[in-house]
Amino acid sequence: MRKPFLVLVVFCLAATLAVAQAAPPASVCEIHVNKPKPGMTSQYEQGRTKHMAWHKSQNDSWTWHVWEITTGPDTGSYLVSSCGHEWKDFDGRDKFNLADSVDANANMGPSLASSTMSYYVLRADLSAPMAAGPTPPYLSVTHFFLKPEGALDFFDGAKKVGAALTKTGTPSPPTEWYSLVNGGRGPELVLAQARKSIGDLAGPAKTLDQIMQEAYGAEGATTMSAIRKAYYSAVSELLQLRPELSYVPAKKP
Repeated sequence: MRKPFLVLVVFCLAATLAVAQAAPPASVCEIHVNKPKPGMTSQYEQGRTKHMAWHKSQNDSWTWHVWEITTGPDTGSYLVSSCGHEWKDFDGRDKFNLADSVDANANMGPSLASSTMSYYVLRADLSAPMAAGPTPPYLSVTHFFLKPEGALDFFDGAKKVGAALTKTGTPSPPTEWYSLVNGGRGPELVLAQARKSIGDLAGPAKTLDQIMQEAYGAEGATTMSAIRKAYYSAVSELLQLRPELSYVPAKKP
C-alpha cells in the first residue's frame, strides 16, 4: 500500500486541525471485531440477529451498529460499534454485560473464529464531525500507526496541509479521527469518513503533493517528507453498514 495515496486520502479529509485539547465527555467508542469461522458467515449473521433481538428485549439504551468489513486484512469480518459514551457509562453495567456475554456466546460462539474488543476516543481537536442524520451506508477507514518520535511532525504537517487545502480551495468532506486508548497496538489514530457509495471513494483531481506545491512551493515537499516519515504504516478498509444486524433503541417520546 502506497503511503502517498494514503496521506492524500487522509489530509484531503482534514481541512482544519486545531491545537490539541481535551476530548469532550461523550466521545468514547467500544469496538468489537468479530471474525466468523470459514464457511459459517450465514450462521454468524443468524446468531447476531438473535443477539440483537436480546438487546431489544432488555431495552438496552446503547446503539450498536454492525459493519461488514469488505476490504483490507479483515475482509469478511464484522465491526460492531457503540459510540458517544462517557467513561463513567461503562461502570455499573457488570450484571448486564455478564448476561450479554452469555447470550452472545450461545448465539454466536459456535460460529466465531475470533473476537477482539478495543476502546477508542473521538479526537474532537482533529475532527470535522459528520452531520447528524441517517447512518451512512459505507465508511472508509484508515488506521495510522505513528512513530512516537514522529507524532508532532505528523500533526504539524497536518496543520499545513489543512491550510493548503483551504488556500487552494480543495474540497474536504467532514471527517472523524479516533485515538486508540486500550486494546491494540499504538500509538494509533483512525480516520473515518462517510461514503454514499463505493464510487464515492474517488479522490480529488490533484495529488496532495501538487496541492502542497501550489500552496507552499518548495516548502510543501519538505512538509510532505516529514509527514511520511512520521508513521510506520497505514491500513485502509471499507465498511458497509448492515442495518438488519444492528440495534438502535427506540426513540423516547
